Amino acid sequence: GAVDYNDTRLSNSIADENSQKWNGKVALPTASEYIRSNSNQSRCETVSKINDNYSSCSNTTWMLNSSTSLWWTLSPTSDSSTAFTVFSDSHINNRNVSYTSHGVRPTVYLSSDVQITGGTGTSNDPYILG
Repeated sequence: GAVDYNDTRLSNSIADENSQKWNGKVALPTASEYIRSNSNQSRCETVSKINDNYSSCSNTTWMLNSSTSLWWTLSPTSDSSTAFTVFSDSHINNRNVSYTSHGVRPTVYLSSDVQITGGTGTSNDPYILG
């Protein structure tokens, strides 16, 4: 569901996103999943806070890397022609979905009964899902 850019409570963004269901196994991360990837929740707990504090938020999230400088989230905005994107400096903004220069980060959603065993998660020593 659509996320309000100016909402000051992460729980509201999560509820907005959860108003629509995705039944697939692979999708894009949602805006709230990106927000929750940040360990500095006092400064980076909403879209507006990340944008106000993006220089410090970029150092405390595990979802940023240099391989994709601009990528889509699954979360639309209240305008049906825009969705949230994450920039390499960590800020998040709404962009028209017609932009084609944005990257994607496919995400696999696991059910709670999936066991992750073995490996270190590298290409030479992958995790084993069962």
